[in-house]
Amino acid sequence: EDVYFVNADDTHKGLVYKLKIAEKYGFKMLAPGYSEFKPAKLAEYLDGMIQSDTAHGKIIFLDTVKKFVDLMKKTQASEFGEVIRRFVSHGGSVIMLAHVNKHRDAEMKVVYSGTADLVDDADCAYIADLAGEYGGYRTVKFENIKCRGDVAHEACFRYLIKEGTPYYEKLESVEPVDVDAVNNLQMQMTERQKYEGDKPIIETIIECIREGI
Repeated sequence: EDVYFVNADDTHKGLVYKLKIAEKYGFKMLAPGYSEFKPAKLAEYLDGMIQSDTAHGKIIFLDTVKKFVDLMKKTQASEFGEVIRRFVSHGGSVIMLAHVNKHRDAEMKVVYSGTADLVDDADCAYIADLAGEYGGYRTVKFENIKCRGDVAHEACFRYLIKEGTPYYEKLESVEPVDVDAVNNLQMQMTERQKYEGDKPIIETIIECIREGI
């Protein structure tokens, strides 16, 4: 009952479906336009909990954080981070979900999208990326990019993606996967991708060798 899932990035159908899950497990779900909740007033709500000394033990999920602050604007992100920090210093926890950049870095890793302020202010930050799809499952790898505490550097999970699988069954199917096994699979995938990219050149070289060139 101390968990608040702020669902600000979903369709009406998604809201209704996830509300059933919230009712089953007893956590609270908030959404823009319902019960007068307004994302723009989130900072006021958090400050109110601080003033009333009700922040302690509360866990708030923001999905997604861009609905509450413009991550591309340094000043806004910094001010928002200060509000979160005050809430956390009074015993609350805030878990913020954010999208990654459309373009990967030179090492083909996904990159956090926005100014560095929010990540700098956070106690912990993970980047999630697709690690592979096989056997009817999708595997996702979380890599830590910021930590103030004893947390895992990497963590992997998988869930069902078979066509026609309801959202609830996907959620129920989530399970941890051995990180080393996933890393080995990723290395194999990377090697295959490199080979496929170089295949035309390799075949041309082989042909030249055969012709004595």
